[in-house]
Amino acid sequence: MRSLLKPAALGAALLSVAGCGGTDVQEGLTLDLSLITARARPISGAAGAREFMNDQGTRAVLTSGFVTLGSVELLPCAEVGWKRFLRQLSPVGTAWAHHTATNPLRMDLPHVVSLGTADETPIALGTLRPAPGRYCHARLTFEPASQDAEGLAAAAQGDAPVDMVGRSLHLRGTLATGQDGEPQPFEVSFQTRATVDVLLEWVTLSEAQPHAALVFALSWDTWLDGVNAEQPPANVDLVGNVARSVVPPTSAAP
Repeated sequence: MRSLLKPAALGAALLSVAGCGGTDVQEGLTLDLSLITARARPISGAAGAREFMNDQGTRAVLTSGFVTLGSVELLPCAEVGWKRFLRQLSPVGTAWAHHTATNPLRMDLPHVVSLGTADETPIALGTLRPAPGRYCHARLTFEPASQDAEGLAAAAQGDAPVDMVGRSLHLRGTLATGQDGEPQPFEVSFQTRATVDVLLEWVTLSEAQPHAALVFALSWDTWLDGVNAEQPPANVDLVGNVARSVVPPTSAAP
């Protein structure tokens, strides 16, 4: 059976595939990452700044909230079959350096995000320097904060300081059943981990488009979903709620 690609064409194709998204750093290509907090649900005019109703009809007021975003990883678009075949033949190294400090697609510096920051206020996460290519997903991991996490000092200040080292989430506030229930105080911490893959709007980086920016949003008014009189916060996967609250980001030129 004859080959469908002549040797010269095959070589050109291999060089083309080698230029797809990977771990090679392209000088000058940058992707700025930032994060904001926002509401996902409408509120009545009388609601306070951090007051909301969850999906169980429980009225909540958050007086303090911190969550640790451990990492953000950029994922290239899936390759079609023929490109995958050519990549396997390519002499150019294409190994992915997952979970290492040298991976240009991964932001590894943890950030402790505070609900004390006003909604829609951008929190800079860092800048990635990926290879040219198209990127269709981002993987966000929420996990316990390490000693070098950004935002630890801010969490440890104020009237009710929190040591977030070893914690992925800490919430404090009140809960009430419906609008007329008597508010009851609560405080809860988690050390668990949750990961979510979010869809990107075909982020493309190239010599013609060397810079881009992504702004992720955390919908904090969904973090207590599942909590009611029979299910207190400590019995619900709140870190999973945080991961599910990530809104697919907007993209723009920085």
